[in-house]
Amino acid sequence: MSAGAAEHRQGASPGSLRGLGREGLRQSLRHLRSIPFTLAVLAVFLITGAATGSFLGGPPESLLDVASVSAPQLKAGNWWSMFTSMFFATNLLAYAAAALMILLLLGVAERQLGTLRTAVFYFAAQFAAVTLFLLLTQFARQVDDGWLSRMVDARLMGPYAAVLAVSLASCGLLPTLWQRRLRTAVVSISLMLVLYVGHAETVVGFAGALAGLAAGWWIQGDKGTLHRHRSTGRETRNLLALTVAIFAVGPILTATVRTPTGPLALLRDVLLNPLPTLNQLEQYCGGTIDVTCLEAGRSGFAGPLGLALAVVPVVLLLICADGMRHGRRLALRIAITLQLAVTAMAAVYLSLLARIPQYPNRPHTAVMGSGFVHVLPLVVVPLVLVVLLAANRRQFRVETSPRARRALAAVVGGTWLVLASTYTAVWLAAGGMERDGGLLGLAAELSRQYLPLPIPGIYSRVFQGRDPVEAFLFAASGIVFWAVALAAVWLVLQRRLHHSDAGAEDREVARALIHEGGDSLSWMALWEPNKYWFAPERRGGVAYQQHGNVALTLAGPFGPAAFREETAEGFIRYCAEHALIPGFYSCTDELWPLLRAREFRRVAVAQETRLAVRTLEFKGKDWQNVRTALNRAAKTGVQAVWGRYADFSPALRAQLIEVSEEWAAQKTVPEMGFTLGGIDELEDTEVLCCLAVDAEGQVQGVTSWLPVYESGRVVSWTLDFMRRRGDSFPGVMEFLIASAVQELRGSVEVISLSGSPLAKDSVADGDGGSAGSEGLAAILDVVGKALEPVYGFRSLASFKSRFKPEYRTLYLYYQDPLQLPAMGRALSRAYLPGLSVRQSARLLRTLVR
Repeated sequence: MSAGAAEHRQGASPGSLRGLGREGLRQSLRHLRSIPFTLAVLAVFLITGAATGSFLGGPPESLLDVASVSAPQLKAGNWWSMFTSMFFATNLLAYAAAALMILLLLGVAERQLGTLRTAVFYFAAQFAAVTLFLLLTQFARQVDDGWLSRMVDARLMGPYAAVLAVSLASCGLLPTLWQRRLRTAVVSISLMLVLYVGHAETVVGFAGALAGLAAGWWIQGDKGTLHRHRSTGRETRNLLALTVAIFAVGPILTATVRTPTGPLALLRDVLLNPLPTLNQLEQYCGGTIDVTCLEAGRSGFAGPLGLALAVVPVVLLLICADGMRHGRRLALRIAITLQLAVTAMAAVYLSLLARIPQYPNRPHTAVMGSGFVHVLPLVVVPLVLVVLLAANRRQFRVETSPRARRALAAVVGGTWLVLASTYTAVWLAAGGMERDGGLLGLAAELSRQYLPLPIPGIYSRVFQGRDPVEAFLFAASGIVFWAVALAAVWLVLQRRLHHSDAGAEDREVARALIHEGGDSLSWMALWEPNKYWFAPERRGGVAYQQHGNVALTLAGPFGPAAFREETAEGFIRYCAEHALIPGFYSCTDELWPLLRAREFRRVAVAQETRLAVRTLEFKGKDWQNVRTALNRAAKTGVQAVWGRYADFSPALRAQLIEVSEEWAAQKTVPEMGFTLGGIDELEDTEVLCCLAVDAEGQVQGVTSWLPVYESGRVVSWTLDFMRRRGDSFPGVMEFLIASAVQELRGSVEVISLSGSPLAKDSVADGDGGSAGSEGLAAILDVVGKALEPVYGFRSLASFKSRFKPEYRTLYLYYQDPLQLPAMGRALSRAYLPGLSVRQSARLLRTLVR
């Protein structure tokens, strides 16, 4: 390793820690000096609150005309209240939240926009948000929606809308990664507050967020980068997990608010109260049935155990959100199932409303109209989340092992069976058949226990007079069941701790065999979602993906060299026994004698570039570009930093993700897989990374190197991940590869720059070729040329040729020309696993152009 990597691993001495502390203090002071408008706004906000005594209970009534803005005030000509209201808040918590938003969000925006533009945007955003809010509430009053129409004369105070608007406006100047993250977080939180809390401040805040989002898109479009919207699969999972987590806390948030009025506020009652029966509604409400009767018995059904059980959906969704970040399909399925369950419970409320009978003093239509306005969003919003998750299901490729799924089902199912059986026995002994209406009554009782609903206790009118054992079991069963279920799900989804993902054991076997030997691409066999076939006694293995009836291998067999032909023969027999078409992809000449004897054919699919690093010297005219890159890096203070991804500091890892997302955002189709790795593949502890880091600590570019083993010893390294920052210095990739030559020549003789898929004017090999293979070669050539504007494979191959490499042809070996169309489809699915129908159409348009 280089000196930089060694220093990184050694840890920090007390002196270096003091130096880091001083550097952190200097950076903080520089940051504060760069945000004078933010500090001025924060100072005025806090001083005004202290001077008027508004911190605890809001401004005094005598100052409301100055401290708030409303439609009547504006009609009276008090236009200035729109801006003076930004420097007040309603209580201590609101002051703390607003101050934090000003310091963080507004400060970041000022760093991007500059002081003058931030000030202009800040006050313009307040005007736009309040105007939009007033227009919306006036329209709601005209249609009498029963929610927004009540806010038409509401008094607004606080800087929330302006801060959110300026923050989102500045997104257009942020790196691609933080654009998406900030927009997703701010818009999701703002929308969640509107839907669940529904106060006037949340609505005007959401209006400000929308105004800022539009301004940010305008700024971004002005830069000519509005088309940058593509994200990697990893970042898509992160954003979906963030969205699920934000909306998960909504029902609990409404429980902490005194009077939530949002469209989803009723979800608090769906989750924090048992589903009432129609008889209970009539019993509680008598002749005055109203929508408020859905809250009947809240005081009786609430309690410590009930509130504990009410957080079950939140905890479960947060567990699933963490699992979704790691691509776990089980986490996705549980999240979808839970959202569908919420939808079903909301639908029950709709049906209850529909069955409420008419009473003389309460027309049925009035109840139905108001009820459906409040309950219908409970069905729509979870369904939207379900559609969003289902549409991106291809991004979740880590399958839980069958053994872990069976264990999870056994633990959860067995716990439910024991608890339900015990309660049923007690219920029957207590005369439940006659009392609760037979088996349907029992089903209702059981559903109330195991849905995430509070437990009726001694205060509930419904359970007064029941057997104490029955009431205790009713109260305890749900708690016990969900505690066991949450623990079991959490354990299964902890992939790295418990190895519960499908193929984890096989992957460890494959890793051990790859240490014994393989070719330049064999390390890629350890990537998701490859499967494995092993020879008897596990003397060798083959990594493959099955698409349709095609078993497409990734490189050739791995393991000891003496058993590779035997492994290939065994895999061919396995495919024949299971009606699979074997396709050996990206393989060298090593297998050709064996496969030709079995009447296989082959077609060249790539050219691997190899460098003899110990004899390579950057001298002469041919190496001028490389020397220029090295000299430019030395003059600008750029250094090559080597290490493992996990050993880099959080700041460096964050920059790596930024660089990767910026690269992916420029593509019109998703990032490719199969023989092309991404950020997820960097996390392997045996993969080396080389970063080009400038004097200010900014990552200019990155490469990753995969080990190639022979008899347990690293004999080569293969280039995989290549990314460069959009504004990096010219020649950064030449610098990185030249640095790799200098760094690795002390331990290996040859390194591989890998192959460039579809980058060669492929022709069928003359030995064993056919008209079919020539046709496939021609198709690959045409597609490679057409994909050049999208992925630049041929430009990459041309770049690698600057290092005067030795070339080695990589082939696709196949048995029958009639199988080539199926193999073409398998290759497209392997390289573009997340390609949707819309993206396929977009790619087709690109190819046509």
